[in-house]
Parts: sequence; structure tokens; C-alpha cells
Amino acid sequence: MMQYRFDGKKVDLTEKEWKDRLTSEEFEVLRKQGTEPAFQNAYYDNKQHGIYRCAGCGLPLYSSDAKYDSGTGWPSFWKPLSEENITLHEDRKLSTRRAEVVCSRCGGHLGHLFDDGPAPTGKRFCMNSAALKIEPTKES
Repeated sequence: MMQYRFDGKKVDLTEKEWKDRLTSEEFEVLRKQGTEPAFQNAYYDNKQHGIYRCAGCGLPLYSSDAKYDSGTGWPSFWKPLSEENITLHEDRKLSTRRAEVVCSRCGGHLGHLFDDGPAPTGKRFCMNSAALKIEPTKES
């Protein structure tokens, strides 16, 4: 599989520029750290083969090869395409400690990381569909 790595070039836009670029749902999730409803989003049950990119800046984040059904109602992955493409921040907003996952290029909120995923990583990258866009590829 081709490797997709962050090139270090950041995307830094004003709030107005983000609002012009994104749908209202994408803006709420990516820029305001919102969460879409479980089981009512575009990719939680998507079986299409492809690369999931950041909806804000297009950075490749996850492969459908690492996607699995976590039963949570959001698209979940057991690993990113490249560790450099995501950044983790501590999030204590819900009285529990968890890791927020953001796009390394644009800083957009993608979702959260949990330690209850499948082997081989034991990780669950629980993402918002509104933060992602799939680029279809042929099955390998």
C-alpha cells in the first residue's frame, strides 16, 4: 500500500474562510469540536474501499483496510495511515480522560481515540463522518 505522510505544510484559515469552505455540519465538527449523532452519519456502516481524507484540508488519514464495525455508530479504525497525519490532545470535557484526535495539517477535530479496539493495535480511532471524505480506490 502506498504511504501517505503529512508534508509539514499547515492550513491556517480564518473562521470566515472555514465557514465558506465547509458545510455547516463539517464546520461544527471540525472547527467547534462537535459530534454527529451515532448511527446517523455517512460512514459508520460504509463498506466502500478507499482512503478517508480530512474534510477540511484533504490530508489522507485512514484506509478502509483499517476500518471495522465497533458497534458505536461512528466510523472506527484500528490505525491511521501515518502517525504524522494525526495529532492527539488530552480531552477532559466529559469528566473522563480521553484523547482527542485532530488533523495535523489543519487542526480540525476528527474524533477520539480509545484503548478498546481490535488486535493488532488495541486502538479505536472513533471518527466523525462529517470530518472525513472518502476517496474510493479499487479493492486490493
